[in-house]
Amino acid sequence: MGVASLAAFALKPFLGRPRVDPPADVLVLRLDRIGDVLMTLPALHALRAALPSSRIRLAVGRWSRDVAADAPVDEIVEWNAPWAGRPDEGASSMSGLLASARAIRSRPPDLAIDLQGDARAIWLMAATGARSRAGYANTGSAALLTTIVELDEDLNFVEQNYRAIETALGRPVPRSPFRWLDEARRARGKARLRELLIGAGHEPTTPLLGIHPGAGRAIKEWPVDRFIEVARAVARERNATIVVTGSGTEAQKTAAIKAALPDRTLDLGGRLDLRELAEVVSACDAFVSGDTSAMHFACAIGTPSVAIFGPSDPGRYFSGGPEGFNSGAPHIVLAPDIWCGPCNLIRRPPDECSSASVPDCLAIVNVTRVTEAVLGLLSRPAAQTSG
Repeated sequence: MGVASLAAFALKPFLGRPRVDPPADVLVLRLDRIGDVLMTLPALHALRAALPSSRIRLAVGRWSRDVAADAPVDEIVEWNAPWAGRPDEGASSMSGLLASARAIRSRPPDLAIDLQGDARAIWLMAATGARSRAGYANTGSAALLTTIVELDEDLNFVEQNYRAIETALGRPVPRSPFRWLDEARRARGKARLRELLIGAGHEPTTPLLGIHPGAGRAIKEWPVDRFIEVARAVARERNATIVVTGSGTEAQKTAAIKAALPDRTLDLGGRLDLRELAEVVSACDAFVSGDTSAMHFACAIGTPSVAIFGPSDPGRYFSGGPEGFNSGAPHIVLAPDIWCGPCNLIRRPPDECSSASVPDCLAIVNVTRVTEAVLGLLSRPAAQTSG
């Protein structure tokens, strides 16, 4: 008997309860990164529309709470998964997470859905005593699921999340156009960015190019010196002001861009929380970044953007592509044409890639391609670039 089968046997008193349809209490797990949670929001809106009277809880890591706050759910549950959180983000131990999950057993959910596809998350669902449990079986522990969601590796994850919700409910869910941030938050972002620009001595009427050089993991990061070259070219060709964003741990990268173009750059590295970052991105005329949460922000908001991909598969992880957010704004993905890609080996890259200053897949994406893409976005009529 395998580990999952043993676990299913041990949890049988909690897992044998009959299915409730429609479920009155639903728990959704999205324990991975910020961008992944954002790509889940359209499906959560569909879930809410399908179950308007149900209690819906969303479990996320604390690093994603600001984004999760926009989900149409009744409660945010903070479960800081150690496989998703970074050391400085306060990830919990697995034993601590299991204790939190077991605490729900007194009032177990009628339905639990894991949208990540991690066997450890499936164990957490089982520990809650949820009557029905839907998730992906590609990482194991299928014996703990009552409904297996098919994982289509050629499908964008925005669409994949919709299909997971439909599989869990056993019926289609309503789909509506999704665009993050209401007009009040967009106006607030525009006003705040204008204030920051004036305070730093910049002319707020010039085109604003947002640049986000960090990507959370070195294996996904395009070199800072190339971002500088793009910024310099766009500042020269379009008289643009450069707005550089990044987390506190990425401040060295944002400061390097500011140092290279001191009179044309506003450095906001480490100065914005996630909600403020989203509002600032909404006020930019164009945005360029790697494969990171800020990229998803631009795609979900409708800010014209250029995304630089390396090892990740843009077919699955570029949310501005087919069946992604479809905000109506132009989004361009630049990915390498290389024999080994996309490998998707982000957490455990090959030694030759992790030891290189820049992995080959990112090195192939040159400054000229990125600059031309950005200039193309800024050259579009205002009605087209407004998102």
